[in-house]
Amino acid sequence: MSAKTSPSNRIDIGLALFVVFLLVFATNRLDKRHFNTVQDSLTTVYNDRVVAQDYVYKMSNVMSKKHLKILDASLSYSQSNLNEAFIDLMDKFSTTKFTSKESLTFEDLKKNFNALMQLESKSIALIDKDRQVQFIDAIKTDLNNLSLIQVSESKYKVGLAQRSLDTKDLMSTLEIVFLVIIGFTVQFALFYRVKKSMTRENN
Repeated sequence: MSAKTSPSNRIDIGLALFVVFLLVFATNRLDKRHFNTVQDSLTTVYNDRVVAQDYVYKMSNVMSKKHLKILDASLSYSQSNLNEAFIDLMDKFSTTKFTSKESLTFEDLKKNFNALMQLESKSIALIDKDRQVQFIDAIKTDLNNLSLIQVSESKYKVGLAQRSLDTKDLMSTLEIVFLVIIGFTVQFALFYRVKKSMTRENN
């Protein structure tokens, strides 16, 4: 009996191990892809959204000070220093990753800010304060839109990471179920061959 069943058993075991190997290999590749997706999402949320949101907040703060300076010229800070701070923040913000909508909004922001600086470059007697306030309001609107984009993109990236984790959990569950099925299938095949061989010998 042993001589007759041993080769068949080895074939069954070999096929089963090969299928298990393929399953583990495929699962490993999927796990790696999901891990990369989660890692990329978390990195993007921090580097391109949290940090960007901080720049937007600081730019909004600078614009608020510029507005107050127009209303009260006795305030200690100068418009030129505020402009330099704003330019520095725009340069830092430009290093973050943009969506297409974000890129367009940022271009509008730069245009409005450049227009504001051109107006401020005129002699004090010719500066239209109401016009200055209009540009500042337009810039604040641009900054508010940029802030909304950061929130929207952060939500999207976090959702993407969560979906990837959910998929990984599902795949892990299916992997366990599949391994159990393979185990039962192999056991059934082995016992069936043994029983069949014993029946033939008895006959």
